[in-house]
Amino acid sequence: MSPKINRTLIYDTTLREGSQSPGISLSVSDKLRIAAELDEAGVSFIEGGMPETNPKEDEFYRKIADYPFKNAEFVPFGATARAGIRVSDDPLLRALAETPFKTVCIYGKCDIFTVENVLKISPEENIRIISDSVDYLKKTGKNIIFDCEGLFKGWMRDRDFSLQCLLAATRHGADTIVLCDSSGIADPVNTVEILKEVSFFMKDANPRVKIGVHMHNDCGMADANTVVAALNGADLVNTTLFGLGERCGNADFFTVVPNLQVRYGRQCLPEASMRSITGLSYRVSDILNIKTRNNAPFVGRNAFAHKAGTHINAVLKAPESFEPVDPESVGGERRLIASEISGRSGIQDIVRRICGVELSTELNQQVLSTLKQREFEGYQYESAAASLELLVRRLTGEYKPAFKLNSYKVITLDEQAQSPYSASAIVDLTVDGVSEITAGNGIGPVDALDCAFRRAMAHFYPSTLGITLEDYKVRVIDSGEGTASKVRVFIEFAGGGKRFGTVGLSGDIIQASWAALVDAYEYWIMKSSDRSGGTK
Repeated sequence: MSPKINRTLIYDTTLREGSQSPGISLSVSDKLRIAAELDEAGVSFIEGGMPETNPKEDEFYRKIADYPFKNAEFVPFGATARAGIRVSDDPLLRALAETPFKTVCIYGKCDIFTVENVLKISPEENIRIISDSVDYLKKTGKNIIFDCEGLFKGWMRDRDFSLQCLLAATRHGADTIVLCDSSGIADPVNTVEILKEVSFFMKDANPRVKIGVHMHNDCGMADANTVVAALNGADLVNTTLFGLGERCGNADFFTVVPNLQVRYGRQCLPEASMRSITGLSYRVSDILNIKTRNNAPFVGRNAFAHKAGTHINAVLKAPESFEPVDPESVGGERRLIASEISGRSGIQDIVRRICGVELSTELNQQVLSTLKQREFEGYQYESAAASLELLVRRLTGEYKPAFKLNSYKVITLDEQAQSPYSASAIVDLTVDGVSEITAGNGIGPVDALDCAFRRAMAHFYPSTLGITLEDYKVRVIDSGEGTASKVRVFIEFAGGGKRFGTVGLSGDIIQASWAALVDAYEYWIMKSSDRSGGTK
């Protein structure tokens, strides 16, 4: 077994395995940006796809060859030679040999079942193919990572055959062998058992060979299997960003790395990178064009969010009572969520953070009672912190309206009209005794309202031009009421490098949307330097 070490090498395969995830399509530019982010973060290896297999991959390889990696080593990926072809004639092996990169990875079958039923060759022929393929690449001067495809299930079926495949690779020059759970059937117990057995045999065969793991998530255990493997002797672990990959995906970089480094003291990334890993998750989710899970461990929006009053009370006294790690260790932030179950101490702390004041016992109870009543009506403030702050400031007497609404009107345009817009809106408001009436067109009534409202407000508060509507969500409350049901509208805005959310509730979707829009602009004006308003 490999000696216990304090460093675990991170081998990220998002650019190859992750791109096989349904719904993911990476452009050359996307791949280059992800590679740059991973390199900056300090991973040890970044795996690419198979060279010379399609035009996009060809262009990516041309461009990545000139990238000045600072921390990571880029690794082209391929396979052993195809049956019936001499290794020197196999186009993929030749392409790997000709790449300018020092290290390459090839996979080979290590499960007797797939050898006999998929490749339809003899066990002896499979072992020869592995030996010849590794030997061919080694003679070109490459460092070789051998990915043992199907190793876990193969080991359970016929350990001796799988072991012969491993020995063939290491005896002919493989520097690292990666034990691959290709069908995701391993669990933490047999992961450790098989890893220890392989390590025992490798100690005699080649004590210098590194051992890694590549875990699939078909049974939901990829992250746990990867972590226990690293804690029990694996030198290298494969990950993908957000666990992307075939079928149910792979081990998640954003779960495995914080567990290993923050919880178990294994050095995976530089400390500065570890403390900003949440920011990394936001950046790469934008590149991948995916929405991150709010409940994702460590980097999710709710990872350090506390809602129950008893939990908030405990966390305020001793954060470790309900938090596995310090939020700052992964670049996260503790959030105390105001709701009907927050409790008095939770509300007190939330108001202190928002307004910088201590509430009297009576006012604290008033805020809590108001929250309970509004949530009973259908409001929800978990994603609408801006509306929550305005509510608290109204109750504490610290709120001053930025404008007075006189009226608004929304008009739906004729579908037959030759116009790119589908709605128009008119807004009439007053600021400091000065009235303004403006109109705007939009793709839908909410967009039209936002356009008209923004034009009116910009005359008095120019900073409102600096925010953009990022997201709009509608939730039907009491759906049993049919078309008479209340609707809750969440709107998310971005400005000044930050995002903030507001909420509106009404039986009319336009009125609910308007309430959320008003809160957004009131909040932004309150936080901006032009709060005093002005005239045209």
